[in-house]
This record gives sequence, structure tokens and C-alpha cells, in this order.
Amino acid sequence: MAWFLERHEHARLVDRYKRLREIGWRLNNKVLAEYFSERAFKTSGKKLGIWRKGALVLENEDEMGVLMDYCIHDYRDEGGSAVERYMADSHPECDSDEYAVLKAMLESFHTLVRVTKVLPGVGVRVTDLLTDCDYLLIDLGLSKTGRKGIVMATRILSYGEFVTTSGAGLPVDEDMLCEIRDSILPRHRPDKEGRCTLSGGRRRADDLAAAIIRLCLQRGASDRIQYTDVPPSRD
Repeated sequence: MAWFLERHEHARLVDRYKRLREIGWRLNNKVLAEYFSERAFKTSGKKLGIWRKGALVLENEDEMGVLMDYCIHDYRDEGGSAVERYMADSHPECDSDEYAVLKAMLESFHTLVRVTKVLPGVGVRVTDLLTDCDYLLIDLGLSKTGRKGIVMATRILSYGEFVTTSGAGLPVDEDMLCEIRDSILPRHRPDKEGRCTLSGGRRRADDLAAAIIRLCLQRGASDRIQYTDVPPSRD
């Protein structure tokens, strides 16, 4: 009986996830890109190590997706991030799905997660390696391609009962994970227990995200990306 109830609950969450994912895809690909400038590409590209000698230098198309994700969520000018400025302009209804997506985007954070369990047809269970929190991460593609033990550097969007990624995750091997722990986290003022809680302000969190992404790109992580989500419908 317990397994039936869990399966029913997962089906309900997956249905909600699909609705929210459609909205997120539209925002990312058709709306929010209009809310940042060429300067955002340049500044963010420099922080991620892919702006060299006055131009973007990309190894593959996936690196453009990583850059766009950083520009949308982490680049800020006087008016705030692209998400903040769009939300101020659009005034979505507080009980709407679009509001839920935008709120999750505003509160999103970049972190490292390790898969602890694969849930076919649903997603994965993960542990946040920076905060020790556990999440149900719904991702239909990752439910097929994921495996226990893999680590990803990714942006997390929370919807209370479950979380999603922003779709721009990078695989992290054990050597990279050690370098992040030994070289990057100490520069971002981890707490007394040695963890970085991302509580030191938005700029600090953005800088930490950039440092992790930059290392991943330098180590060729974008060449090992497996697409972990189904494309949205175009209807």
C-alpha cells in the first residue's frame, strides 16, 4: 500500500513539474534574454573564463547555455537581475504558476549535489554537498541517465515539495570536487564547520557560483554533459 501511495504522490508532483517546466522554458528562452545587455555577456563571460581577447570563446553549444543561465540569475546591474526586473515589470498574480516559477528563480542558488537514489520516471534523490540538505529533484531525463554517486554543479529551484535544476548543470568528478573543497570553498569564507552556507549575501553566492562553474569549464565538464530533461512541447 505504501508503494502505491508514494507512486500516486510522485505522479502528482511530476504533473506539476511539467507545467512549471513549460513556463520556465518560455521565460528562459523567449523573455528573460531581453532583460540583459551585451555588457552582461562580457562581464559574466570574464567571470566564467570564457571571454578572452574581446570575444566569447566557447568550446561547444552547452557553454552558451551555462553562460545564459549565469547572466539570467547572477548578473546584476543597477536594476537588479534579469529575473528581478522582469518580475517588477510583469506583476504576475501571486497564485499563478508563473509567479511560482519566478519566485523559485529569485530564490535559486548554485550548489553541488550528489545523487543518492534514482527514481525511474520521476527524477533522483540528492544531497546538497554545501549544506547537507536532501532534496527530491524531479527531472525526467535524469531519472533515465542518472546513477547513484554522480555529482553535479547546478542551480537549484525549490517548489517546496520538490526541487528542479535550471537545466545548465555540469558533471563534477572526484578530482574536481577535491579542488573545489580545497581551493575554492576556503576563499569564500565557509562557516566554522567548514561548509559554505551561501548566507554571506547575494554577491558572495554569485562569486562562488562563478568560481565553481569556471573550474568545471576549465576541466572540460561541458564536453561530458548528458541532457537530463525532456524538451518542452511546442504546442
